[in-house]
This record gives sequence, C-alpha cells and structure tokens, in this order.
Amino acid sequence: MKTNPFRLSLMVPLLASTIATGALAHEDAVADGAKHDNKHLLHDTPLPDGHVPANVNYGFSVIGRDTLAGISSGLYTDVWAHDGFAYIGTFQEPDCDRSGVYISDIRDPQNPTTVGMIKSPPKTRINDVKVLDIDGRDVLIHSLEPCGPIVGNGLALGGGNGGHQQGQVGVSLWDVSDPAKPHALKQNFLDFPVHNTYPWTTADGHTYMLIVDDIATDDLKIADISKPQSPKLITTTGIGTWLQTNPEIAADGQLFMGSFAASLLHDIWVNDMDPGPGENWQAVLSYWDAGFITLDVNDPYHPVFLGDSTYPDPDPVHNISPPEGNAHAAVFGGAGFDKVFAGDEDFDSLFTAVTVNGTDYAATQGSDVPQIGPGADIESLTGQTAFVGEACGNALTPASETGASIAVIERGTCAFTLKAQTVQAAGYSAGVVFNQAAEGRCEATVSMLVEADIPMLFVPRSSGYAMLGIGGYDPSLCPDQEAMNPPLPAFDTLGEIATLNAAFDGWGYFHALNNTNSLRSVKVGKDGDTTTVGYLGEIGYYAPAEVTDPELATGAGDLTMHNLEIDPTNPDRTFISWYSLGMRAIEWREGHLHTNSMGEGVVSWNMHEVGRFIAGEEYGDAAGSNFWGIHVTEINGDQYILGSDRNTGLWIFQWACEDATDVLYCNAPNSP
Repeated sequence: MKTNPFRLSLMVPLLASTIATGALAHEDAVADGAKHDNKHLLHDTPLPDGHVPANVNYGFSVIGRDTLAGISSGLYTDVWAHDGFAYIGTFQEPDCDRSGVYISDIRDPQNPTTVGMIKSPPKTRINDVKVLDIDGRDVLIHSLEPCGPIVGNGLALGGGNGGHQQGQVGVSLWDVSDPAKPHALKQNFLDFPVHNTYPWTTADGHTYMLIVDDIATDDLKIADISKPQSPKLITTTGIGTWLQTNPEIAADGQLFMGSFAASLLHDIWVNDMDPGPGENWQAVLSYWDAGFITLDVNDPYHPVFLGDSTYPDPDPVHNISPPEGNAHAAVFGGAGFDKVFAGDEDFDSLFTAVTVNGTDYAATQGSDVPQIGPGADIESLTGQTAFVGEACGNALTPASETGASIAVIERGTCAFTLKAQTVQAAGYSAGVVFNQAAEGRCEATVSMLVEADIPMLFVPRSSGYAMLGIGGYDPSLCPDQEAMNPPLPAFDTLGEIATLNAAFDGWGYFHALNNTNSLRSVKVGKDGDTTTVGYLGEIGYYAPAEVTDPELATGAGDLTMHNLEIDPTNPDRTFISWYSLGMRAIEWREGHLHTNSMGEGVVSWNMHEVGRFIAGEEYGDAAGSNFWGIHVTEINGDQYILGSDRNTGLWIFQWACEDATDVLYCNAPNSP
C-alpha cells in the first residue's frame, strides 16, 4: 500500500469493508468471449442481472463514422453537437498544426460528412468546444491555450521564472448558423489560457458562461455572453477565495495527492435543477485533488459555495492511502438530480516509491537526474541505506566503507544539487532526501530542482525515519514538539534495505456521489448491509477490471476514464468515453457489489455495466479505440451517442438494452 502519513484529518473509511466482500459464482461461468457460453455469468445480487466477458462488445451499435481530416496521432479532443452538426476539437500537441475545429454534418447519421473547419491561431490549441442558440443565432464557443515547446528565458505565463509557450489565449465565439460558413463574432476574449467552458441560458434570456482559468488561483470566471460579439467578464472566484470563506475544503487534508499533486479546476458543468416552471441553476466543478465542488449560480454575479467532496481513504477500488484525487469531469444525474456522476483522469498508473519491509512510501523524483521506473533510465534500484546528515559539501565517509549504496539525507542548509553531488562524490548509487522539521514542511513533498548523475528522490520526514528503521515517530509532533520524537542517528548509521522503484496504484475510474442535502443510507452488497453518507459522499463506483490490473500498468494504452454524459432517457444511465477501454454505458443499480474476485470483469459498487465498445480488427486501421470525447444528441427524433476517438475521428453510436438468454444485462429493476 502506498503510504503518506501526513493527514490534516482522517476520515472514517466507510467503504473499506466493500473490498473483502465476495461475489456469488456459478460453475458454468467461463469468460471465454462467447455470449452463448456465458448465460450463467457471475452476479451477487437477487436482481435479474449478469455480466459479459471483458472482450465482448454489446449495447453500442456503430451507425456511422467521419474520419474528418484523417489525423492519426492522438489529436482529436472534445465533441459537441447542435441541430444536426457535430463539432470536434483538436489537441495539436506537440506540432501545433492549426487543426482547430472540424464541423461534420450528421443529419444522416449513417453518412456523416465534414463540411467545414475553423483553423486555430498559430501555436494555439483548441481543447473545448460548445455550441448553443443565443437569441436565435447558433454560436460556437472554443477555448484557446498556448501550444508547443517552451521557448526563451522570459517571464512565464502567470508569473515565475522560465520560458513560455507561444500562442493565443482566452475564448473565441463564432456564428455557425451556417455551419459550412462560420464567421467570427469575438476572437481572444479574455487574457489568460482557458481549458474548458460551459454556457447556459436562463428563463429571462440571458446567457452566461463558466470559464476555467488555467493560471490564476481564483480560477473560475463567469461571463455574460448574451451579446456574443461583446461578451463581458462579470465574476472572478475559485478555490483561492473558498479556502478563506469555506475552510472545510482543506479540512480533509486532500488538496495535494497522487502523482500529479494539485488543486486545480479542470472541468465544469451547469444544470437547471428545477426544469419545470421555476429555475435552480447549479454547477459542479472538478477540482482535481480537492475533489468535486458544487455551486449555486442562480445569481452569476454572486455564486454561492454549496459543498465539496472527500475521497474515501483508503481508496475502495485500488486500496491505496491516500487516494489519488484527479477529479476530472462530473455531471448531475439520477432521479431529480439526486446524484453527481463523476470521474478521475489518471494517466499515470504508477507512482514513484521507496519500498521498505513491504511498504511503499510515495516519493518524488528530482529534475535533472537519472529517472527510475518502467522504461526509465533505471527500472529499479535496491540497496542498503545509511544516514549521511545534510550532505552539504563536507567530505563523507565513502560508501564503500559504510557498506551502503543509498544515502538518506536530511533537507536543509544547502541546495539539493550540492547534496546530490556530495553523496555522488562519496560513491553512493542514489540519494533520498527527507524533509526537515520546520513549519509547513515535515510531511510535505517537493519536486526537487537538482542536477547529478545518480537518482535523487524526495520523501516526507516520517518516510525518512522509516527508511532508517527508527520506530515510534509521530508526524503530528512535527515541528513544534519534534523534540519528543526519537532523535536522528549518528552519521554513517545503517538503516533498512530499500528499493527505489515504481509501484502500481491503478488508473482513474468512475464515482457516484450523494447530491441530496441530507444523510443517505445506501446498500453495501447483497446481504442488505447499509452505510450512511452525507452530502457529496461516495455512494457508488465503477471500474473495468483492467483498471486494477498491475500487468496492464504499461503497454496497453491509456486505461483511465475521461468524459461522461447522462442518458436523457434514463438519468441513472451514464455514457463514458474511456480512452483505450473504449465506450462504456453504466447504470445505477443499488445493492451491486463486485470485486472481480470471481472474474466478473468489473470492480463496482451500486453501478452496473450495460454497454461496451472497443473497435476490433473488423475496423482495419481503426482497430483499438482511444475515445476522448462523448456527447449525447438527438437527430430526427432518435437519440445518438457521439464519440471522438483521438486517432480516428468521429464515431456515431446508438445504444440499446441487450439481453442474453436468461441473464439480463440491463432493464433490471432498481431493487429486488
């Protein structure tokens, strides 16, 4: 298990018991890829329900495809649709080839045709696309972010030292009333890079837009775009403000977790929670490690903070502590919008670890030093550790004399590069720096700027003590009562045998959260056990089994989920674009609990898979999916699901409940 002892508070692990609960099995259940041989598939609930083998597509039917410009290098991004036309963005990194936005006529879903293209500005990428009617005019909104390599040594965007990316920033708005002939209404609105947007129109005819600012700490902006040719920025807020006004965001100690430790706004979604005669506009914000945050945006000039989620600790799917975070995208769903359906984007299934006596301690790697991990300079390194103090240029006892190969170093007094070069000169094969007993440090980690010819890792102070084999260390005493902790040993004292490596912590997956303003009791498995959670507490999850398989940590593509949308015909059904695991359809099904212990093909709680598509060999060069975007639309009264594959363009699907003999994959009741 990954460990990081620094917790501002520890939440009760309500879901820990779900890991150990088994599933019922049937002796005929064999996941051999043929549906007719799997009519007795595994299930653990009295619901009429079943599971398909992991390598079988079902539910989704391919209706049509548009290869757009024939890009095949992972560049297509988000997809949106409006009045029979689809709009597909492009990521463009690293070549920044001005691919921009492609427009496809999908009014005949079996024969979609590219009819237009909006080039991106030079050295600028377009990630997000949205289209809506504003006062009788079809308006396309797309984001703008600098693209390509960092150049120069000037001031970086947002401040700080270093170079910057070239390119344009902000948001551009286009009139696409004639999609084949788009014309600009407003270019480069706003003076900061924008990653995502979400517009909505109120009953009084005003159109507003949430905007993700890539740079500022208060990274949520709101604009009035009722006149799209002259939009106005009206509100600036975000986590910088809420940490002062709503300190509960930080109370769970989860602002910085995982391999990409950050609390940044990534994605936004707005819903009218009372779509009847009244209005009640709320937003759900995906704030990476800070979790999912909800806002009342009925007054866009004065949004009201409603709440934020906390990741269960330990993680109920991957059984790691602390959990990863990485809140990427979320939507409101369920009957009466009583749920938030959300997902994490975790491209890195591994974390850098120092393993001592079977325990993995999370670490960060230095900048300009040999890296450790699969495909890196060094796969892994195991050796005897020794404490060498601060290693600030003083002559150390040679490693050959101490009998150690990994130097354990205390932070302080001198720069990381001097420490690294000091232990390298003494003959050590690697160095691990642990934090010092100082305010704001102790259990924190840093990304070291360091130059040397040996690997250099950084760990919290308690991890350094563990490497040295010193028991009884209490992180809560640091720094004010650090004298009550055991002292550090004399220089050259040997510690434990340690392995510097990369440990598996899984890929990003799906969460269901309680969106009612009251405690909610939900079932935990088939025996009728329940657990009670509060507002935005976790009430379900779903992960394909591949997400949890260490054998698929590398070499099988990106196995994290990405975007999601609700099925308008069933708000408890969600469609998901899951990169290399293709397209997924899942439903809320309370009482389900699967650990994959019997080969069910999923790890899930209260969620049930009802559709899957990964392009097979019959699609030739398009075999092997990599879906980024997803959008549900209606054409001539029929519902379609659009998927944007990063390599092969636009796919048009329909989903239908698919039954197999006497086992239903869907259409089951929500309770026994």
